[in-house]
Parts: sequence; C-alpha cells; structure tokens
Amino acid sequence: MDTTIDLRTSGIWQTKSAVLSAGGACLVVDPAYFPRELEELAAVAEQRGRVHAVIFTHGHWDHIMGWQTFPEAAVWTSPSLAQAIATGSDVAAQNLADARTFDARWYIERPAAPRWPASARAIAEGEELCVGGIALRSLLLPGHSADGLGLIVDDRVLLTGDYLSPCEIPFVEDLDAYRATLRRLLSLLERLDEVIPGHGPLLSRGEALAIAAADLTYLDQIARAAEQQDAAAALSIPLPRAASVPGMAEHHADNCRLAGLSLTHAMSR
Repeated sequence: MDTTIDLRTSGIWQTKSAVLSAGGACLVVDPAYFPRELEELAAVAEQRGRVHAVIFTHGHWDHIMGWQTFPEAAVWTSPSLAQAIATGSDVAAQNLADARTFDARWYIERPAAPRWPASARAIAEGEELCVGGIALRSLLLPGHSADGLGLIVDDRVLLTGDYLSPCEIPFVEDLDAYRATLRRLLSLLERLDEVIPGHGPLLSRGEALAIAAADLTYLDQIARAAEQQDAAAALSIPLPRAASVPGMAEHHADNCRLAGLSLTHAMSR
C-alpha cells in the first residue's frame, strides 16, 4: 500500500509539515507553526485517519511547536533528542525559550504554552517502522544539529529535516558531521524519487542531488580554508544559493567561525 503524503507550508521560513497516511493510520512530521496552520494540519489528519505519532526530524523550535495539537499521539524522535527531552537538557530548554521569545515578539497566542512532551520514543539508526500501511526507514543525520533524523517513506521519498533546502545555505553545528551527512545523502538519493526538505518545496531527485553537491562543495571549501587558517578566502567563498536573502551572509560567517576561523581582521578590511 502506497503512503499518501499531504504537505503544508508555514508562513514562517516555508517550514514544511507532513501528514503521512495509509490504511486509516497517520503520522505527522514536524507540525508547524502558527495556530491556524496547526488547526488546518489537524483537519487534514482527521480526514485521513487516526494520528498514531508525531515525529520530530530534530529539536529546533520551529519544527516542534505543534505536537500538542495531537494530544493522543505518541512523540517519536532521534535517540539524542529523546534523551534531551528526558533530561531537560540546556539545549532543549533553549529551544523552548527561543519559541517563547518568537511568539511573544509577534503576539502569537496558543491554546497551551510551549513545552516538551513528558517522554519521547527514540528511533534508532536504520529502524524499520510500519504503522497501518505506512512503511518508514530511519536515518540519523547529524551536522545541522546533533539530533537530526531522516525518514524514508515507502523506499521512494525522503524527509530530510533541515538539509537540502533550496531557500537557505547550510546552517552548521558540526562541520565534519554535516559533510558526512551530505556524502551519505548523495549516495542515497540515487535510489529515491523525491525529497521533502524542512524548508521549501518538494524536490525531485535531480534537484536534491544538485543541492547536496553544491552544499558539499561549499562546506569542503570552508574546511580547506580552515585548514589553512585563511579567513579572507573563507569569506570570499560563493554561497551555494540564497545570497540575496537577508541574514545568509551572517550565517556564512557563523559557519566559518564554527570551522575554527577568526574573522575579526578579515572582516575589518
């Protein structure tokens, strides 16, 4: 049985939510973000069947706010995010604080205050899951964050979380891990049909491969500049896309700093 995939795009950063359904069962991935958008997502899910679980591709606040819209559903995550939720880690606390700050700045009122679920079920690397007729295989994808989780649906569609977005450059937490994830994705994509990134539109295999290759080239250039401690060369690296989007140059500088480059002198020239 093929899985039906209903996609919705939030008004914030084209954040993508997905309802996966088959055989009267549903899974909701990264429900986002504004209350009216979550109400629509719940209506879509209700038409499809019973929501068994909400799945987070990672713990960043723009992807996790909607789980309370589905109070009867379990929450599934990567092992590291499940652990962060269970222990109330500093990273988990900061993501909630960032969500509260955003909501307060934009006067967003919610039925319930942002919080993490009481517990989350960890999905291991390579785990195969079947809910109703929905067939999933999991991938752990660190680099953008330590807790990244990818999902392959019916061996044909990949949900990547915050990788391969056509709207932005890579936002890097761990450079080596991010590069390894991109190499892994490049090998996987040849066998898949489509990609659903965490931000932006549905991608064909060819579109996703082109973004993955461009992002790996970009990060490899940063790594080489860091090895040579050449901050000027790092700052001159062309962005793989979205160069005109406000904030992307600053994110590029952050990526360079994370690689170990000191940019103070180079940026003052």
